[in-house]
Amino acid sequence: MQSRKAKRVLIVGARGALGRLTVRAFEACSWEIVRGTRAPVAHGDIGVALDRIDSVRAAARDHDLIINAVPHGDLLMERAVLEYGGALINISALPAAASRALRAVAGGARGTVILNAGFVPGVSNLVAADLLRAHPEADELELVLTISVFSTRGPAGAAFVDHGLRVLARHRTAVVPLPEPFGESDCVGFSEDDAGWLGGIAEGRVVRVYVRLAEPAAQRCLLAQNRAGTLTASSGCPVVTATPATGRASREPVAHWIAVKLRGNRLAARTLECAGHYAHAARCALMFAENLLEEPRRAGCFDPEEVFTFDELKPKLAGSGICTVDADLG
Repeated sequence: MQSRKAKRVLIVGARGALGRLTVRAFEACSWEIVRGTRAPVAHGDIGVALDRIDSVRAAARDHDLIINAVPHGDLLMERAVLEYGGALINISALPAAASRALRAVAGGARGTVILNAGFVPGVSNLVAADLLRAHPEADELELVLTISVFSTRGPAGAAFVDHGLRVLARHRTAVVPLPEPFGESDCVGFSEDDAGWLGGIAEGRVVRVYVRLAEPAAQRCLLAQNRAGTLTASSGCPVVTATPATGRASREPVAHWIAVKLRGNRLAARTLECAGHYAHAARCALMFAENLLEEPRRAGCFDPEEVFTFDELKPKLAGSGICTVDADLG
């Protein structure tokens, strides 16, 4: 196994929409890349079947740093890293139940696993933790994801968005003063059972997650279905679809909103702004990986806000093209 300081990484799901962009982000910074795919198609690929324990154990033994871009609920790769050592950064959005199950078996771990460590969830967790440090009295966290129906995404990403909106026939809504080009918007509740993918900082607090579709016509359709209570009945018509995994990133406007509230009133809010969600999720994976190489590791299973802080990563966020903007709440 290579030295911890060596810039070598196994990227699992390297041929998918997010995986290809992650490969490009690491290659641009001169990392040595090993592509992990279910069916290797090129020289240098290795076979990694996430539903086969022998396959994931072999990968975990041979690689000191792994980026997992595949949302696989059994988390066999993560469990293998905890057992054998090394580090793994999962940049997919996993159900809260999967995270809890992995933490339950992380006692005595040799390796380090960081879950939900992309852009949102990921950097959004750091922002939420930073706002709560300034406002510990807050009793609610409010997150809004701005999503374009035309952005880069794979089948898993499309299914994630669709499930989060179809889980209920009618969601709560909130009016949120998003920055341009979105503006003040009616936002629709999203994935209510996952508490915003926030770990311990959410304990004892309400977490509400919403979605605002970037395209006006799509947003109007979503709001109409929500008012009518027909979201679950419309499951045959997906809100978003997958795009071919070309390695080229879309550059849709993004302004993800994170706010802390007390008794219904917003105390503070911040937006994460960039052009292209998936491209910046890949850059966030690189940022987290570089910091893991620079700092001593703790063994176990963690959320991003337990390992990193917003202050230490803020300069790297700006260098990656992500602006963090404090909202003027008037």
